[in-house]
Amino acid sequence: MMKRIILFLVTTCLVGSHQIIKAQEFGIWYDTEIQTDFHGNYNHVNLLYLSAELSLGNHINFNAATISIAKTREERLIDDRQIFSNIEDDNLPLALAVVGMEWQINDLNTLFMGIRNVNEDYFTSSVTSLFTNSSCGIFPTLSCNLPIANYPLASVGIHYAYNTERFNLLSSIYNGRGYNSWTGRENIWRVSPHKDGIFMITQGEWSLPKSKYFVGGCLHTDTHSEPSSKSALWCYTEQILNDHFSLIADYSHAFGKDCECLDFAGVGFQYEYKKNTIGIFTDYARFCDDTEYATEITYKYQFNNSVFIQASQHIISMSSLHPIGLLRLGIRL
Repeated sequence: MMKRIILFLVTTCLVGSHQIIKAQEFGIWYDTEIQTDFHGNYNHVNLLYLSAELSLGNHINFNAATISIAKTREERLIDDRQIFSNIEDDNLPLALAVVGMEWQINDLNTLFMGIRNVNEDYFTSSVTSLFTNSSCGIFPTLSCNLPIANYPLASVGIHYAYNTERFNLLSSIYNGRGYNSWTGRENIWRVSPHKDGIFMITQGEWSLPKSKYFVGGCLHTDTHSEPSSKSALWCYTEQILNDHFSLIADYSHAFGKDCECLDFAGVGFQYEYKKNTIGIFTDYARFCDDTEYATEITYKYQFNNSVFIQASQHIISMSSLHPIGLLRLGIRL
């Protein structure tokens, strides 16, 4: 009963805040996609992301966001390690992605405290955001090695952002494990450095007229069950060649004992013309016992500011080649 009451109150706050306080921001993101392995197997995946930002005055905002996931097939079409769809996960009726207070210290500095996940802030540049594979959303040197607050998980943390025209700095500290339960022993409010460790991540971004450079690193401290820390470094760049073409190149390496993914490298390009965007991205991931190559060819058509449709062809090479097709409809309100 208590769980139902909490779910009702959070949902009511998110919806009611937009209706009662007109000056506040309220958002709805909905993605629905059909997947096929071209052998008669299909999967239908849906993601609903609700968000709200309420101003409390004196440069203080209350931010909240929820995630809901539904799919028709219990198992994924292919057991690839990088995960070709960045929205697919187990069915999840309602989980918190963000809830907390944001302090706009001044025009350059922002501080957030509360529940959050790394996907809100990191690996969100314009070219990486085009692709539907999960490795563009967060490198596998982080997602495969660390039990962190990565979609659809979140945890208690503090996030700091420093933003100027040419340079941005992000720095966060989280509970070492991510969760999505509202209650129980492994609830999203849990803070346990002894058992879960602490996760620290930071990234710098340099913006030039026709290029962007990103350099970042993270550290996960040791825990009672895993007495060794793990870390990762990464860098990537997005280069604008002209009004239509952009290039992207990534590299990341993980450090520490028992890392599942040791190295990741990727390269690709994006072509934009009016409402059409075409992208190709290919990557290499070196795991402790194998390697995986993945290539995505994607086409996106933006109907207007709120609706787009996107088709992607994934070719994944493990012991053999595995083609996967994906058709996605996205709504942003």
